[in-house]
Amino acid sequence: MTSKQPIKFDDLPPEIRHQIYTHLFCHKPSPIPLGPGILEARFGLPGKDDARDEQPTFYTALFRVNRRISRDALRFAYSVNSFQLTADLSCFFRLSQTALASIKTLTVFNNCWIEGRPSTKVWDILNQKCSSLETLAVQPSSHLLWQALPHLKEYAASLEQGRPRPRLVVDVYVWERHFSFDTAEHEYQRALQELNGATGAGGTRGFVSPVEMAMRLPRHVKQIDFVLDVNAGGVQALTEFLQISPDLPLVKVVEPLPCKNYRVGSRIRHCYVWLD
Repeated sequence: MTSKQPIKFDDLPPEIRHQIYTHLFCHKPSPIPLGPGILEARFGLPGKDDARDEQPTFYTALFRVNRRISRDALRFAYSVNSFQLTADLSCFFRLSQTALASIKTLTVFNNCWIEGRPSTKVWDILNQKCSSLETLAVQPSSHLLWQALPHLKEYAASLEQGRPRPRLVVDVYVWERHFSFDTAEHEYQRALQELNGATGAGGTRGFVSPVEMAMRLPRHVKQIDFVLDVNAGGVQALTEFLQISPDLPLVKVVEPLPCKNYRVGSRIRHCYVWLD
C-alpha cells in the first residue's frame, strides 16, 4: 500500500485556489488605497488614514512561493479588488507589470492632473500598462471637472472608429451646504462660468489645461465615471449648459446606473450618460 502524494497548490483546480485567494486578498473594503495618504472622496484632498485597521492589504507570503503561483495570485488580487490612487503615487509606480495589467477598477483624484512628471507618468501607465482596466472613476474637485467636461467632445472625437468606445457617465451628488456663503445661487453662477470656459475661483493654476485633462483619459476602458459633489445650483447650471450644447450629448437617465461611488449624506444622485 502506497501513501498518497500531497497535492501541490498550483495543481489545485482554479476555483479552489480562488477560494483561498479570497481569504488572503479580499478582506479590505474597496476601494483599496494604493499607498499612504488617503484622499477624501469629496474633495481629492489628503484624508485621515484609519490607524485602527492594522491588517495588511494583502497577505503576501503566497507571492513568494514560486513564479507561477506568484503570477496567478497577483492577477487574482489586483483583478477582483477596486483601488484608488493616493497622495503618494510612488507605490503605484512600483507595482509590477503583472499587477498593473490586472487592475480592472481604479479611482483617481486631483493629483493626477497636477503639472509635472508624476501626473504624466500616471497617465502613461494607465494608457500603456493597465491593459485590463475596465472602469476608471474620475473624482477631482468640482471646479476642475466643470472646466474639463465641455472638452469631452474632443476626447470623443479622438476615439477610433469601429472600435468599442468607453461609456462616459457623469454622476452628480447633491449635498446640503452648511455655510451661509455657499449658496445654491453662488454655485450656480460659478459652475456656469466654468462650464463656459471661465477660470473658476479655484483656478487651474498648477494643473494641466482642461482640454488636456480630457485628452489624457484612456481609450481602452469600458467606462469612465466622472463624479461631482455639488448643491442644487450646480445641477441647475449643468442642466442649462447641456440644453445649449448639442455637441455634448450627455443625457440624464431616469434610472441611474449601478455604481460603487455612493456618497454617505448625499440627498439625490443625478446620472448622465453620453449618447452619440
